[in-house]
Amino acid sequence: MSLHRQLNSEGIRHANADSATHERHVRQRKEKFGVEWIPAVAPEENPSSVFKLRAVGLGLGNGVYFTGFAAKEKGVTGKEFEKSLSAINWERRWNFGKMKRGDKICTVRRKRKDPAVGETVVNLAPWQMSFVNRELELWEQANILPETRKAMLLGMLDSIRQSVVDEFHQATEWDIVGSYIHLDSNKIHFGVVHSRVSHENELIGEKYLRTVGPWSVAQGRIHRVGASDPGDLRLRHNLEKFGKRHGEGTVPLDVRLHSVADTRFDELVSSLGEDAGQRFDLAKSEYREWKKCQRDAFVRYPGAQRGAWDVLRMVTPLLPVQVQMALRMARTAMEAFNVIKTSIEAISGVSRSENTEPQLTKKSSL
Repeated sequence: MSLHRQLNSEGIRHANADSATHERHVRQRKEKFGVEWIPAVAPEENPSSVFKLRAVGLGLGNGVYFTGFAAKEKGVTGKEFEKSLSAINWERRWNFGKMKRGDKICTVRRKRKDPAVGETVVNLAPWQMSFVNRELELWEQANILPETRKAMLLGMLDSIRQSVVDEFHQATEWDIVGSYIHLDSNKIHFGVVHSRVSHENELIGEKYLRTVGPWSVAQGRIHRVGASDPGDLRLRHNLEKFGKRHGEGTVPLDVRLHSVADTRFDELVSSLGEDAGQRFDLAKSEYREWKKCQRDAFVRYPGAQRGAWDVLRMVTPLLPVQVQMALRMARTAMEAFNVIKTSIEAISGVSRSENTEPQLTKKSSL
């Protein structure tokens, strides 16, 4: 899902995880996942579904909803949540602005082209989901009553939600009009529903939220847990581009919010005792192994193999003859890409040495 988007009427209904619209969107996502770009049948279930919340018998719904500036507000039903956001979208469909008329600066009412309400989403990481599921199993084995287990889980999640909401408000100064916890996806996620238009219809805060995007956020967390692909440099390039646009040292808002959620999660784990910390370390270790297996499975997957060979066939004629001969000996796409990687490293090494020698010669002649 997108980490940030404006909420029209369809989006507001999606924010209610108990609505028919949300159910339809989930079904459509699964159907979309079931077809690859090439005519190959994909697995029926998303591999990441192994991390989905397992809380049978606790009476949990699909989501928990809050209106207003979250922390001190009481939970509401999904329908009440929808109604509140729709009303705010309507009330703030315009805002005051400045216009120059002759020599005077006048205040005018401007009708908005986009919805006044938007949302920013923060997800739990897969290893955090594994830890939560293991804790639920342990609580059940300890004969803790279902109502108590439910209260413990929601209390833990609500603490993270409040931290994220507070951080968003501090970072942007935008008006918080609601928030939620969704429990029905592969990963529990927290939504901050916000508006740059205040209740007095004045614009507040900066115009844009400085974000780097969901892929980079996820890869940054995967890198910190030690499960990233060392050969994938896209994350570094994305962060470099962000730094050039917004200034070196500027932390993307979506990265900042997920960092706050991770820090709060770590604090909650620590509060459960030393054994909980060891279980959390185990969850991270298991995720690293799972991620490695998923990468290997993708390379072996027939659809991925075919796509990889198609790319190789297109680039092979552009490569040196020696590399082309080596590629003919490769039996798998992985072996072929390793040949190309080794060749590029060798060529890069030669290029660096060639570029260095003239400088040394020039210095020695002075």
